[in-house]
Amino acid sequence: MLGTSRGGADVGEIVRRLALWGVNTLFVVGGNGGNAAAHAIHTECDRSGLACSVVGVPKSIDNDILLIDRCFGFDTAVEEAQRALLAAKVEASSADRGVGLVRLMGRQSGFIAMQASMASGVVDLCLIPEVPFTLPKLAAALDAVLARKGHAVVCVAEGAGQDLVDGHHAADASGNPILADIGAFLKGELKARCKGVDIKYIDPT
Repeated sequence: MLGTSRGGADVGEIVRRLALWGVNTLFVVGGNGGNAAAHAIHTECDRSGLACSVVGVPKSIDNDILLIDRCFGFDTAVEEAQRALLAAKVEASSADRGVGLVRLMGRQSGFIAMQASMASGVVDLCLIPEVPFTLPKLAAALDAVLARKGHAVVCVAEGAGQDLVDGHHAADASGNPILADIGAFLKGELKARCKGVDIKYIDPT
């Protein structure tokens, strides 16, 4: 049996169903939330005396699970992300002071953005959640690239620069913060701060 969920699960009901269906092995494939759920299910199985092996399989497209060098799915994400970056390069280089701005996945880690940026070879500035930045320094760096090359490609992970965006910080059913759209925010800010830029915003997420 295969299934999927996104937070808000009733652990007691899950264990009741496992007992009802006679399931003795449960594989939970997921990231931080999935492995936390696996632990909660195991604890409840143990508490209720149900003999069921709960196996946590680490999988995160963001590659952000501790002790795991590379999660499956990550390489595919990096390959697909490069398509957007290469398209941004074409858009940027076709305009005077053209900027291709690409927002990629990465709520709390910038692995996809950084790996795709390095692999594509076309990115001039890469912004990730792990490294804070300020708008004046970003604008100055972008102006320097534009002065040197005439165009630029900027890659930003979706969780980068959230401290710069106004807005409420609600959480989804899994307890993850609901992020503001950093790509749209940067498009407006860079247009205002960098004279005469022609920004094409690409969001393949």
